[in-house]
Amino acid sequence: MGLLYVRTLPGALKCLQLLFNLIAFICVAATGVSARGDAFLVASIGAFIITLLLLLIRIMDLDTTMNLPWMKIEFGYCVIWSIFYHITATKVIDTYVDGYIAGGVFGLLAMILYIIDAIDKFRTGL
Repeated sequence: MGLLYVRTLPGALKCLQLLFNLIAFICVAATGVSARGDAFLVASIGAFIITLLLLLIRIMDLDTTMNLPWMKIEFGYCVIWSIFYHITATKVIDTYVDGYIAGGVFGLLAMILYIIDAIDKFRTGL
């Protein structure tokens, strides 16, 4: 499939997730760090790295060479990261600091994308 993967719904979702993860990370990191910010930074950069790895695996067709249940793995990943983002984004939005609020909003948008991705994986069959 290769680069054509980014033209599919799961591929486009991963690209948008990467973008929102990065913007969320930059907003909070540029504002300053607190305990709430630390947790959010871990969630956003962790999501960015894992989503990037999953995207590269799909683009390079490594998912076909490795005998793993990719749909189940990605479904679980999307559910877990949706929960992480829900918890950490609501905490940083509650701080009334502009950069944290902006980062939290992008975190919630990323959460919505992960939920859509999980629903798509569930519909296509685990």
